[in-house]
Amino acid sequence: MQPLNPFLRAFFRSTLPSQCSPINHHIILCPTTDILLNSRDRDTNTSYAELATTEEFLASHVLRVPGGAPPAGGGAKDGGNVRENKSKAKQYSTVNGRTVVLKDAFAYSNKGFKTLNQAQLLQDAIYYPDTPDGQQWLVYYISRPLVGSYQSTPTIPAVVSDEPSKERRKLLSEASETAISTASSPPPVPKKKDVKNFAEVLNQFPVISRQMQSGLEKIIREFVAANEKHVPKPRSRSSSVSSQHSAPSMRSSMSSVKSSLSGSSTVHPTQLELEPEEDALRTSLESTVTAAIDLFQQVDKQQLSLLGANTELTGPVVERMIERYVVEQVHDQTVFPKVCATRRPEDSDLDSKIRKMSDIDIAQVGIPIEDGMKGKRELAARLAKGVEAFKKLGVASSPQEMLEILLATQKVVSEQATSNTSDSGAEKQSSVLTINADILVSMLLVVVIRSGVRHLHSRLLYMRYFIFLDEVESGEQGYALATLEAVLAHLTSASSSLRKASKRNRLLWQAARGGDIQALEAILEPSIILPGEDTIAESPTAITDESSDDSISEADLPQGEGDTQDENRRPDFSAVNGSLGHVFPFQRPPTPPPEQHDAKAKKRVSMASLPRSQSASSGYSSRSHSRKRSVDSTTSNGDLSSDKLAQTQDADGSSVLMMAVEGGQRDALKFLFSLPSHFRADFILDDVNNASTTLLSAAVQSENRSLTDLLIDFLEKHASGDQLRRYLSVQDLQGRCMAHYLFNQPHLIQRFGKKLPWRLKDKHGQTPLFAICRSYDHKQYYSMVDAALSLATAMQGDGEALHLDDHVDAKGNTLLHIVVDAQMTLKLLRHCDADVNAANDKRFTPLMVGSKYGRIDTVRALFGDPRVDMTLKDIRGLTAVELAKDDDVRNRIDDLVLLSTSQGKDGRTTTVVRSFFVEDATIRFVLKSGAQNDNGSITVTTCRRSISDFESLANWLSTECTASWLPSHFNLPSPFLVPSRPSRAILRDVQLRLDNFFRALLAHGTFATHELVWEFFLVPELDSVMLTERSKRKAEARVDNLKDDFEPVLMDETQEVENFVAYAKDQVRGVTQATRKVIRAVNRHRMRCNDLFDAQTLAAAKVSTLLFLPQPYILAYERYTKTLLPTEASPWTSLYYNLHSVHSTSSAIQVALNRPAYLIGSMGQAQRSIDRLMSSASRSSRWAPNIALFEDAKRSAASEAWDKAGKARGELESLGCELRYTQQTVASELAVWQDEHVRAGRAMLRRFAKETVVKEKARLEGMKRALREIRKTRVLDVS
Repeated sequence: MQPLNPFLRAFFRSTLPSQCSPINHHIILCPTTDILLNSRDRDTNTSYAELATTEEFLASHVLRVPGGAPPAGGGAKDGGNVRENKSKAKQYSTVNGRTVVLKDAFAYSNKGFKTLNQAQLLQDAIYYPDTPDGQQWLVYYISRPLVGSYQSTPTIPAVVSDEPSKERRKLLSEASETAISTASSPPPVPKKKDVKNFAEVLNQFPVISRQMQSGLEKIIREFVAANEKHVPKPRSRSSSVSSQHSAPSMRSSMSSVKSSLSGSSTVHPTQLELEPEEDALRTSLESTVTAAIDLFQQVDKQQLSLLGANTELTGPVVERMIERYVVEQVHDQTVFPKVCATRRPEDSDLDSKIRKMSDIDIAQVGIPIEDGMKGKRELAARLAKGVEAFKKLGVASSPQEMLEILLATQKVVSEQATSNTSDSGAEKQSSVLTINADILVSMLLVVVIRSGVRHLHSRLLYMRYFIFLDEVESGEQGYALATLEAVLAHLTSASSSLRKASKRNRLLWQAARGGDIQALEAILEPSIILPGEDTIAESPTAITDESSDDSISEADLPQGEGDTQDENRRPDFSAVNGSLGHVFPFQRPPTPPPEQHDAKAKKRVSMASLPRSQSASSGYSSRSHSRKRSVDSTTSNGDLSSDKLAQTQDADGSSVLMMAVEGGQRDALKFLFSLPSHFRADFILDDVNNASTTLLSAAVQSENRSLTDLLIDFLEKHASGDQLRRYLSVQDLQGRCMAHYLFNQPHLIQRFGKKLPWRLKDKHGQTPLFAICRSYDHKQYYSMVDAALSLATAMQGDGEALHLDDHVDAKGNTLLHIVVDAQMTLKLLRHCDADVNAANDKRFTPLMVGSKYGRIDTVRALFGDPRVDMTLKDIRGLTAVELAKDDDVRNRIDDLVLLSTSQGKDGRTTTVVRSFFVEDATIRFVLKSGAQNDNGSITVTTCRRSISDFESLANWLSTECTASWLPSHFNLPSPFLVPSRPSRAILRDVQLRLDNFFRALLAHGTFATHELVWEFFLVPELDSVMLTERSKRKAEARVDNLKDDFEPVLMDETQEVENFVAYAKDQVRGVTQATRKVIRAVNRHRMRCNDLFDAQTLAAAKVSTLLFLPQPYILAYERYTKTLLPTEASPWTSLYYNLHSVHSTSSAIQVALNRPAYLIGSMGQAQRSIDRLMSSASRSSRWAPNIALFEDAKRSAASEAWDKAGKARGELESLGCELRYTQQTVASELAVWQDEHVRAGRAMLRRFAKETVVKEKARLEGMKRALREIRKTRVLDVS
């Protein structure tokens, strides 16, 4: 089966792999499957899946690393610091001669590429193609190809509908625009700059700035100098209407600016009048603005044309920007401080009165409230938004900004309630409140009182008279200013009743918070107080005290006089301006005609009424809201009755009951409960503050048990079971109900456990059970969490284990992520349906979280679960060990890895527990060994070794024991081919291979007890020079003692040895070949599992575009996809490395079995040499002449032949002894290997079966969780 990735499929079909030799010196940069299948080359309009089959594309993504060492970075010195060179850019050549630059985590196409592209290195992996030799290719997956011009081709969502939806139309338009852009078309028009103010104009157009800067600074300095005179004490102003000042509007042409500013027009009547100093200041500022505009007109015409061509600005817009810019420059320094100084008495008086009205309730200002407390809460929410918007008025730096804030405030408070239903039902949704001018005045009055903004008179005058180019006397702006003026007029001259109500509220609220039952009784039950005891009773004196600082009000005048004076003092805005409905379109009911006033109207709640604003927009008739009478004349004592006071709320929406709860006043709350006429059960159940916090939730948060018990007793007595269950589920603005705060009073868990909504989530996705598990430092943590788990499981209702996927927060944290108690973690693992490897939004698993925060006991509990995967990585590619808080935690985790490894025959456990990179571009391995003592404790030794240490160990052993088989694991690839992103996949591979190498030594027939092997894991530091010398001496001593220890093998006995060796080699060769076939099959299965996950991920992405599918269905499909995720801890990965170890040892035995044949051949050669020498000696004695002259030569030749023959016999004897030693060594080691092979093979298969069962059971549970999500949705649909 070919790979799913088009690049890898085409690469291994081509001839390029044969050109990459050695494989360890090459890197494949492979675009991900998703990128190749869902993108195309913009230049050729060819899909990258098709383009990836070309040889040019393939060769451009294969990098050569000559010698296996990465190239030096630019400017790097030979032998320089590796850490310094790591961050430098490295140039790599591709197979086809192009250049790719790698720097940090990015790859850049360079020389030889037609286009310069940039791709991110996502992750590295080892790829095993389906070949007999089991090649390993290092692959770095990249975010986009390096060839061509990348363009994404997203999937257009499918919609089952006759008419395209809004999303569909948008996607179709984007697709059509993309298609048009690929065709030949003229270059697009450059986007114009977005300029918001004149300061940005000066910044983005430096030439304009240079031409205007000096002139602007000069006119501003002149203005400041001209107005730095001392402000005289303001004179008393007459009550006549202010003089009509001009407020001309801006013409569209810049040539008419001066005439427009200097012209005069009729000013709408207002109560505001300018003092001479203010008038002079206004005139001076107007002249300064005009001069600034003239200065702008003198700018180079070419620059003005450039400004118009590159922005959307027009002449009037620029003029307004200049005006605002100039005013902002002098606002804090001159203009506004002078206006405030002139209006200081009025502002101080108003601020003082507003502070006395700070405790007013919104129902006491004459706002009709529908839908009872629900409508009041909705109104309070809108007013709170208005207060937040109006507070910005205090930091505004220009009258234009102040006016914008005022308009925004009025828009916020007058917004109608929107319907969340479908369009068909929108018409049935009634508005919360019908807004008209009178109601707007009342609402704005509350906003002004609660905002605490000072200098309101000055700000109103500032907005009305110091804006020159905008028309502020009509339209929406005029309406807003007129409304604010009406509010300030009422607060200044007719607010004594509001101050009285505020004082009564304050006394009541203080009594509730302080637990003053006598005061509460005096206010709420004045009828039972004896005469003379009512210290807070209503009296004329109290009213007089509250209104002593007011001027004579209309209530003190006869009806006619008040009307006449009002008519003389305030012109009728209706007559002057007409209705303001055309500039501020509120929904307003028409005033009913006189003959219909007796008809039954909809009931409204209004505790006090305010005067009509100076507008004709009011929808109420003068019968209900008289514009001729103040609130003092219309407010009755019934408005401050005990019934009304009992239902008042402060600015936070807290009722009298809530204040008693928040103050922890149990007796006061008990007294209030004893007043059923004021506090009915339905009122108490519906009582929440602005944060939607119920009384019970507030009581639980207060940690006052007696207060909470009192409230619970009342609720259980006066509310039914369904009512109480709904009440417990009420959520506040954070989405939390009372159950989310049960950790404050854990005793309530057992009392209300079966009525609580355990799966109700707040805005952060946290359930009550989640919140309880997060209270780490609670004294009763274990018992509290245990009780909550039991009750949540019981309330689940399906009889199954607790589903932890119902308790996952918005960041993906499960209960296993947050529980800190080890015993509770064990309970969750054993008795709950949990995904133990669930990752949060940072891809932290529960094990990673425990390691990161140093929770050793929790880590130990998680580590004991076979489902936990230690090899998973977070978003940065770090494992749980690498995320450990410190070295101590890391060492503890290493000990856990050691103890989880199977023991050897001697009861000792030794393994390579961890590997890590070092800054000098090398690898270190942590080698641990542990043995159990008699007292049950375990002694652990730790050593750190490098690859060179393992290689040295192999060399030392081969020097001492030449006849023994020795596994070879050192043809290892380097993980530092890309220094900026070392390959963690190679690191893991090297660790497992060396671990298997050392395990093979510990199971070896000879090396298991060798001192070098034991010193390797017991001695922290090794002296390589000393050990090398010792090994040489031991080898020499073995050769010297060989004749004494072993009988030589005679030549006629070598046939028996040859037969044994040949048979052994044949048997071992069969094992090696079978193992190689199984390894290939295992690798094929592993690669298919990876491709299956990639294919499933792509399918899940496509399924998510089906808009007609319910969201839970898509979520269930994604959960199923996660169950297919392959990891390094897969049973198939473990099986591969075990088989690789078997293949390595069997290959090493085959190599060792070649030595007897070599020795036999050497013996045969020695025997032939002896025979040749003996034959030569006999021939020389036979044919030599019997002459004395040759006698010496004959004896010398014979002696030399006999000497050589003797040496050959000695060498033959040595070879015979060596063969005997080798035969016995190989035979004994082969017997040990055969027994170990059988034992290890069975253990390997048993472990593989066990791990597979665990893995598949966990996958099955994940599939069940996915199906449960769908079934849950079906149940909801049916219900």
